[in-house]
Parts: sequence; C-alpha cells; structure tokens
Amino acid sequence: MSQKKELTKLLIQTLVSIVLVVGLVFSLAYFYRAPLLSYSKVFVDEFGYAGLFFGMVLSDSLPAFIPPDAFLMLAVSGGLSHLFTLVCMSTGSILGGTIAYVVGRFLIPRFHLGRQLVLHYEDKFLPYVRRYGFWAVVLAALTPVPYSWMAYTVGTFKMKYRLFFLGSLFRIVRMSVYFYAMLAGWVSGA
Repeated sequence: MSQKKELTKLLIQTLVSIVLVVGLVFSLAYFYRAPLLSYSKVFVDEFGYAGLFFGMVLSDSLPAFIPPDAFLMLAVSGGLSHLFTLVCMSTGSILGGTIAYVVGRFLIPRFHLGRQLVLHYEDKFLPYVRRYGFWAVVLAALTPVPYSWMAYTVGTFKMKYRLFFLGSLFRIVRMSVYFYAMLAGWVSGA
C-alpha cells in the first residue's frame, strides 16, 4: 500500500473514531447521565487529578489496561477543569509512553517471553516504524494505532528517545481533540 493511501486510511480511521466517541458519549449522556454523574463524582472525589494522571500512566504503559478515553469520560462527566485535566492526562500519557519505551528498550530484549511478544506484534507495527520512523510515533500518538505498543516497539528497535519524546508530544493534541469531542457529546446529550 502506498504511503498516501496508508495515511489516508489512518486519517479516516481517526475521524471515524472521533465521530464514534462523540456518538457514544452523546448516547451515554442521554441514556445514562445520572449513573455516569454518580460514578464520575466518586472517582473525582476519591482520586481527582492525580487519579487521571496515574490512570493515564497505567493506560499508556500497560497495553489493554483501560483505554485513555475512559479517563477522559470521567473528567468530562465529573466537571473537572479543562486545562488541569488536559495537563494531567497529557503528562500522564507521555510518562506512560516513556515507561513503555524504557521497557521495550531495556527489559523486553532480555527475556524470551518479551522477545516473543514483540515478534508477535512486530508485523503490525514494524512496517510503520520502518516506513515512517519518527512519524510512526506521531501517528500512534494521534490515531487509533495503539500508542503503548508503538512505544514498546520503537524502544525495542532502539529509536532515539529524543525522537520518541518529540513524537509523543502529539499526545497533547490527541487528548485535547478527544476531550473536546467528548465534551461536545456530553453537552449535546444533556
């Protein structure tokens, strides 16, 4: 597949995922507003911004833990400050990605199971890394491509951390776009 077709496909997947998120949040706000407000109030009262931060660290360092959008939803329905939410969640996401990068760089190569795991997912992510390099991290930071797996992969294949970090800064954009898309869904579903 050509680069242009691949990028177009990823852009379409990203736009579709944003539309689906807005639709899902609208539906949740419309049909389950009271229970969501109750759950988010408990989360916000118990954990606050620290819960969002550590939730994102776990979400982006452990693949398939809890999707980051779940924490965004808690922040939106919990009525937290937009700025502090985005700072906490973006910082937590980048730290989580950094942990995944370090694990990929230093731990995975030392263990047979780790190498097998990377080989299993290599077919999925390595073509992006080979074809796009730094931009593969940007794509993972912005699109439905799993960011934590990309972090493991580029760590394992020894991408310079500086490049990984610069690409990871695009998580700020992703968090912002999805946060405001969810907010739009939440407000319109009221």
